[in-house]
Amino acid sequence: MKKFIAAIILSVILTSASLVLAAGLKIGYVDVASIFDQYSETKRAKLALEKEIKAKQDTIQKMSDEIKNLRVELEAQQSALSADDKKNKTQEIDRKAQDLQKFTEDSETELSKKEADLTQNILAKIYAAVQQAGQDKGFSLVLDKNNVIFGLDSWNITADILKALESGPAPLSSPTSGYILAPNQSPAPTKAEENSPNRLNIKEE
Repeated sequence: MKKFIAAIILSVILTSASLVLAAGLKIGYVDVASIFDQYSETKRAKLALEKEIKAKQDTIQKMSDEIKNLRVELEAQQSALSADDKKNKTQEIDRKAQDLQKFTEDSETELSKKEADLTQNILAKIYAAVQQAGQDKGFSLVLDKNNVIFGLDSWNITADILKALESGPAPLSSPTSGYILAPNQSPAPTKAEENSPNRLNIKEE
């Protein structure tokens, strides 16, 4: 039964492909995930985020070590300190612990936002390149490979898009910012994109 259904589906696909060709439509598809991973800007973004993460982690470790040393010091001086001194030192440790928690939470929020912004804008550049190629080369339709069940190898323009991205001026970039700013016309990632491999996936360890 499964083989019979598969044969019907394949027949429909091949018939559809024949009709598309007969109609003179020019169809292409791209592997967005592959382009995203290979794109040099993705690699640069990952390195930049990793550097920021390392700096945050170093600061967190330094703050944590300071709190640990203060607690050790307080424990060692317990018998020699007055009640007021113990209270003051305990309050100081509590304040530093709260500062550490806030800094950690703020850092996670900041880095997550930067990762999301960079991911969205790299995808926007890829989409822009695909749209430009579609217009320049007269494509009637260009699909993401994930949405293609069957496609001729000659329809695959992934390499062309990656080459265009690497050789041409980077679209949608902001030369005045530390990272790419999302223009108003940039397409926002869909739910599928948010859960797809098309993410920088930079996380704190």
